[in-house]
Amino acid sequence: MSSKKTNLALDKKLLMQIANYLKEPYPYYYNNQHRLILVLLLISSLSFCFSYFFEPFIVNVAEHKIGTLWILFIHAFMPFPIAYVYFYLIHKTVKNEMNWTFGKEILNLSIILLIIGIANFLIRDFIYNNPDNWSLQYFWEEIRNTFLVGFLLLAIVLPLNLERLITKHTTSLKKLSPKRISETNNTIVSIKNAGSTENIELKIQDFLYAKVESNYTEVYTMTENGIHKVLIRITLKELEEQLKPYARVFKTHRSYLVNLNAIASISGNAQGYHLKLQKGTFKVPVSRSTIDDFNAAYSKK
Repeated sequence: MSSKKTNLALDKKLLMQIANYLKEPYPYYYNNQHRLILVLLLISSLSFCFSYFFEPFIVNVAEHKIGTLWILFIHAFMPFPIAYVYFYLIHKTVKNEMNWTFGKEILNLSIILLIIGIANFLIRDFIYNNPDNWSLQYFWEEIRNTFLVGFLLLAIVLPLNLERLITKHTTSLKKLSPKRISETNNTIVSIKNAGSTENIELKIQDFLYAKVESNYTEVYTMTENGIHKVLIRITLKELEEQLKPYARVFKTHRSYLVNLNAIASISGNAQGYHLKLQKGTFKVPVSRSTIDDFNAAYSKK
């Protein structure tokens, strides 16, 4: 009995570790259409070369309705429009890229592989002269073969990329030597609010961070009664311009401005950094593209 309990405890611990690993933040790569197209073209080209040079699957040339090269080309490049349309639709539903995780990346890529496998099955009649094209055997084979090709990406490339980015960003954190620079005491900025004739008075030393919210910007400040939020009809870029004279206000992400003096702690993950601010549980992201500039600004004397 004790052996069974031990095994159950180990199995439960392993499942928890896997679940936590799948919840790890992961970079969201699908917000740039040009980059997405280039990546998909690269993957299709590599898939074609892999199938051409290594011939991983047994084929019966006598069944081919078209040339082998054309078949390899179709199987390699047909996934391109499928993946592109899928990620285009996914991008329309993703409201917060910070919530993208390793598990979501694995799940969505697996769904794409499944769709590609089904598509490969549906076009068999156009490629192969085989009376059993519509059999369950070939349905299973097309899906299996698609996942075998995608296994390298799902089981090797993605975990390696996750660990690479985590290591890179946590190592970068160790090199930081933060310097606290106080702005002029009680400096007050008058922020123009497009949604009102009245301006918003913002005390720089109380400013925590600002966040894009639809057509507005949420501004968070510290007060005697806790954290205060005000909604301003202004773009983040316009707010950034108005706060430009203040060295400790920094744009960490395309949707966030933060007061560097308000940072309580920093942690690294595959997406970049996460900043925990004073007097709250706020988590503000530092995107991978701004890490070098953030390091310089945060350590600036």
